[in-house]
Amino acid sequence: MMIGTMRVNVIVATLAGLFTFALSIGNNLFLSTCLKSTYSFLILFVLTFGFRWVLGVMIGAEHAAGGASYANPSTESSIGQSLDMSTPDEDEETRELMKANLGSNNSSLSNEMQFSPLNPPKLVTKNNLDPEQLAGALRRMSED
Repeated sequence: MMIGTMRVNVIVATLAGLFTFALSIGNNLFLSTCLKSTYSFLILFVLTFGFRWVLGVMIGAEHAAGGASYANPSTESSIGQSLDMSTPDEDEETRELMKANLGSNNSSLSNEMQFSPLNPPKLVTKNNLDPEQLAGALRRMSED
């Protein structure tokens, strides 16, 4: 589902490498400039693959192929071209199955305990703390 060819990747990466080389040659050594240009080439070569893939997904495979499926009408099928919004009729077997399930659910609920919400214990805060006990605890913790 990618748009374009490898030639696009090579052209974009080469232009990025040359641009990096031109901007870097005045400030760096030749070997450093070549290394940075190579890194720029490789990074843009890989990023172009991702960009081409995203473009292919956005445009769609059929549109990217240039309408090849529309050019040959003999291979065109009607699958996926219409939507059936009607529901099938219920037959007697389905009704009996639903009645059996409802009957078994009611009897099992009466045998089991009824639902009761969870009642967690309330949290209690101590407002009246002795300052001397707090200072002692702080001193013990600082000693450790």
